[in-house]
Amino acid sequence: MKTFKQFINEQKEYLIMGDTKKAYDMERVIVSAAGGENFVSDLIPNSEKVGKKIINDLKLTGKSYFPKNSYPATDKWAKYFLPDKPKGSTLTPKTDFIIGNKKISLKTGDAVLMSGERKEATATFYNAMDNTKTLDDAVKRLKKHIDNMLPSTDMTKYNIKGNKTQLSKAGKFAEIEILKKADEAHKAFKKDMRDVFINSEGFGREFTFEAMTGKIKFGDNDGTADHFLVTDYDGNATLHKVTKSSDEYVSKIMKYVKPDATFKTTQKVSAKLKSPSNKKGGTGYYTFWSALKVGVKMIQEEEIKNADLLNESIFDIIKRTFKKAINWIKSFFKKIYSFVSKSYKSLMEFMVLEPVVKYNNMVKW
Repeated sequence: MKTFKQFINEQKEYLIMGDTKKAYDMERVIVSAAGGENFVSDLIPNSEKVGKKIINDLKLTGKSYFPKNSYPATDKWAKYFLPDKPKGSTLTPKTDFIIGNKKISLKTGDAVLMSGERKEATATFYNAMDNTKTLDDAVKRLKKHIDNMLPSTDMTKYNIKGNKTQLSKAGKFAEIEILKKADEAHKAFKKDMRDVFINSEGFGREFTFEAMTGKIKFGDNDGTADHFLVTDYDGNATLHKVTKSSDEYVSKIMKYVKPDATFKTTQKVSAKLKSPSNKKGGTGYYTFWSALKVGVKMIQEEEIKNADLLNESIFDIIKRTFKKAINWIKSFFKKIYSFVSKSYKSLMEFMVLEPVVKYNNMVKW
């Protein structure tokens, strides 16, 4: 005997499957009414009349047909899935059918905005953020934190004497102190990213627009929807043209979507850029942390090795280590600012940050 829970779950599955079939029937009903392959639904009463009502009321004309089952993603979209490729439901077209020159997405009630895959949401996030034109502000904030990274040169905080053993320890102290300040800068930038996001008035609009239409994902091919036909099963329908993020219907839908994002530190593979220490212009893999640790450690070891305790104090050596390390860091960052200014993805990967995107996927159309 089935449990009550099993019974309820089966009923939910039955209803979902029934609604999906009925919605797909409505697509075929409309295409049939617009001159496509003839179809009569056994789920929609008077489906032929319903189809004709929709076509006539909305004044839809032209050849009607269904798009392909999937379309390739553009390079601009696919890069967010590396090292894999977009596949499965993420390549399902946003367009349900085409009538004349209108690429139509049909909505017969509450329906999902997009596939719900994590990489799909991430790709939508990055493209939306790039379109907000706030990247320069984010990079400027990073530069501010780097410029303010100099540790305290008050040597009284260290219990250091003038011998080689203590000098070695002092060098380690210098390394730790600089990396501590770097950690403070990283945390401050992470907070700044949240501020930039919250103050990006266009983000919700850009995110919703792309999720609705697939304009960037499909590059305006037949997979990109530019009209939204909202109807009940009696044929009471409205048609909304959506070709740009500023369109009125996007404003309505974004109120339901309510996209948001926070930022977490990640251990993902670091960004690729030219090494500033390689005069031949070779490439290497660097993140904020890997670059700092390599550079600071290199300078710290060099300064301790070449220290002259007979002619200068240990405190002067540590101060010089601080200064050289910070100058190296600033020089390094000058060279990578152009790299991280290419896209939010470049900036986030270099700073070892990852967006955590939240949004309502079930939308009342």
